[in-house]
Amino acid sequence: MNTFYLIRHGEKIGEAGGPGLTKKGKTQAERTANYLKDKNIYKLFSSPYTRTQETAKIIDGSLKVGIKFDERLKERMNWGSVQGQTLEKFLEEWEYSDFHRNYKPKAGISSFEAGKNAQDVINEISKKFPDENIVLITHGGVIIDLLRNLFSDKELEKYRLDFPEEKGKECSITILVKDKGNFLLKEVGATNHLRGI
Repeated sequence: MNTFYLIRHGEKIGEAGGPGLTKKGKTQAERTANYLKDKNIYKLFSSPYTRTQETAKIIDGSLKVGIKFDERLKERMNWGSVQGQTLEKFLEEWEYSDFHRNYKPKAGISSFEAGKNAQDVINEISKKFPDENIVLITHGGVIIDLLRNLFSDKELEKYRLDFPEEKGKECSITILVKDKGNFLLKEVGATNHLRGI
């Protein structure tokens, strides 16, 4: 049995492209590392974007278990990938892809494919490292896309009334257990470890 801690990156600087973390985002990552200290984490896997790399490095600075970066944990689309695209237009396309899960955006992959990529990573990890606790540092969209591939929207609505629009707060933790090929969702978007930030 594997327990996967799916973590959205910390708060990022509000600009297009591949921005890093704000000061608050770094504090969120430190708090998340503190939460994970007693969870017997075996290894970290992370999206290669700057914001996820920085989050992963802060967490690993505390856990010291090593990080593997995996392209398949990248967001389905990233603001700044389409030249001249405004944030408003990016968000319109994002919302459309939320509700048309096989739609391929101008620059990126479909919601369904992003979820499949994350599931492929999880399946490979569970074969290679059975019975280990693993952290995946990725993006809110990827976490939601993965959950929507594994569970029905109706099941997921129990956890968040405005699902799927809500991507989860920065450094929120979703806990997913894989046991003999079956997935069990234990927590979605937990933020108790971030109180006071």
